[in-house]
Amino acid sequence: MEKFLKGLLIGLSTVAVLGVIIVGVLIYQATNNRSEKTVADAESSLDTKVESDAKLEKKITEGNYIPKEDEFQWILHRMTHQKVAADEKDGATEMTPERIDELLKTLDETDYDNKDVYLEILNEWDKGKFENAVEAHNEILSLQGGTIGVATRLFTPEEEQEFIEQNFR
Repeated sequence: MEKFLKGLLIGLSTVAVLGVIIVGVLIYQATNNRSEKTVADAESSLDTKVESDAKLEKKITEGNYIPKEDEFQWILHRMTHQKVAADEKDGATEMTPERIDELLKTLDETDYDNKDVYLEILNEWDKGKFENAVEAHNEILSLQGGTIGVATRLFTPEEEQEFIEQNFR
């Protein structure tokens, strides 16, 4: 009887150890799959945001869409990134005479709360004067409720050209 109990105890111990190993492997796989899924979801979400931003930018700057005021601020803010140095920047929209004209036309068709601010900025840009870009960037950032990425100075012509090459060419 003692041999039987000893054999039974060894058998049960073996089953218990194997059970713990199997459960450990299953937990590891579940955790690992979840991490991979989280990374994949984040990448997919970023791709979707970039695609969505590109579509909105195109609609606004081609003049076939009247943006809400926050969308107008968004595109104007992104345009300043071509002209200013800041610790952080999120996105960029190339500043071209055609885009400036489209935004001015949009202002003719809207009654935004901060329309005077946008007109002051864009009228200077329309004349080829960009000295206000740091102030414009920070004012739009403030209107958006932002505090990160404050512009500190205008780019040098060389820095602006490098920014254009990296972001638009």
